[in-house]
Amino acid sequence: MAEDDTDHEQGVEFGSIESVFEEVSYPVTAGDLVDEYGDREIQRTSAEPIAVRDLFAGSGDQSFESDEELRQGMLNMMPAESVGRQRYSDRGGSDRDDIDQAEMQSDNERRVEDRGDE
Repeated sequence: MAEDDTDHEQGVEFGSIESVFEEVSYPVTAGDLVDEYGDREIQRTSAEPIAVRDLFAGSGDQSFESDEELRQGMLNMMPAESVGRQRYSDRGGSDRDDIDQAEMQSDNERRVEDRGDE
């Protein structure tokens, strides 16, 4: 099967469980997925694989009507470490850093004015 945009999303390697999507009859509940595919592992780019059982723990009656809904459900339930470093950019500081710098500058100017220094 050719790899496409849906095989890898937000740190999740859906290609590692593509056969599950092909075998499932919809609608399907999270409990049914755990019963049938609980030992299957979903590969993640920034973390160890996670078993379907662990991903859907405690979601037994949640239902999925299609592959698309199941994929989205998996993404929604995926632990944060699956995505990797949050708010990371190799292109310099974040907007939050820029805001912090501006706030610090403003605070410093206010302190100077309050002391009467210039």
